[in-house]
Amino acid sequence: MNKKRIGWMMGLGFGVCAGIFYLGNLMTVQPEDISGNGNPALIGLFLLFFFILLFMLGWMELMVNVRPRWLWGGFLFIPVLLVAPYQYQVNEFHRYRTYVTDIVMNQAGRGGLDYANSITSDVFSIYMNNQLFNVNTFFMYVGLTLWIGIALMLLNLTSQSDR
Repeated sequence: MNKKRIGWMMGLGFGVCAGIFYLGNLMTVQPEDISGNGNPALIGLFLLFFFILLFMLGWMELMVNVRPRWLWGGFLFIPVLLVAPYQYQVNEFHRYRTYVTDIVMNQAGRGGLDYANSITSDVFSIYMNNQLFNVNTFFMYVGLTLWIGIALMLLNLTSQSDR
């Protein structure tokens, strides 16, 4: 398949993934509301895992003629670029968790600290969707697919040189 077609397909795929991230963010329940119907945004996570496979193969196809020196540079540099947004997201999660807990604790008849902790305990809660699906995590997703694609290319190159 030619590189132009692969580039268009990956662009379309990243557009679909951006839409999944956007819809997942929209499905965040406001702290003032009560929701007990599960988290439909988690369906988007399954789709994102499927797209990771496609993007890895796409990156590998696009990097066929890239020099190994550049691949090694990307392999070492991309994790450095992913650490800062990851740390930012962890800090944002804790800040938002405190915000949601404060709102829940100040509402009459909403439950105590145990309830507030239960709805904010992990990123898979419907109250915390905006911490899982946002612009920062989308770019981390793209960077991760690129890094995995480079790692697989390097594995492929080293296995070919061993023969």
